[in-house]
Amino acid sequence: MKQLFLYRILSFILLPVAALLGIITILMLLAAASNSMLLILAFVFASVVIYTIASFIFLQKGIGQNELCNHSLRDWIRVNAIVSIIFCVFYLLGAAALLSDATLLKNAVKQAMEQQQSSVTISEADFLKVMKGLLYFLLVYSGLLLLHIILTFRLLKTYKHLFKEKE
Repeated sequence: MKQLFLYRILSFILLPVAALLGIITILMLLAAASNSMLLILAFVFASVVIYTIASFIFLQKGIGQNELCNHSLRDWIRVNAIVSIIFCVFYLLGAAALLSDATLLKNAVKQAMEQQQSSVTISEADFLKVMKGLLYFLLVYSGLLLLHIILTFRLLKTYKHLFKEKE
């Protein structure tokens, strides 16, 4: 089963990023006291983290050990996968737009540099390199996450017998 092998690899690739997103989410929740718009972003990041962990539990417990899983696990996977799809589409389109238009990226970097209020100064060229690296990372991560979600929905259908019926 090449599909299952690819799914396992993607799951192990996504786990460390989910851990990092979890830490970022906690920091966002702390910062949301002063900026309520961060709550929406924290919700989306938390959904990606929950999706990644829930799908990994399904992989390990359900598929790997052939044990019955709670029906709620399937619901957690589905609901958070939908929010994760929104995350993927948002970041895929945003990263692709910024990377395809150099002037748009330079304007975004210039605005970010103007809003920077820290004592650490970084040159615009260095900041542009960091932004490009981050955008490429987000492009790859979002693509892998979207592929993982598609595979998860297929595997949920294939292994639907592993979920307990609702009581």
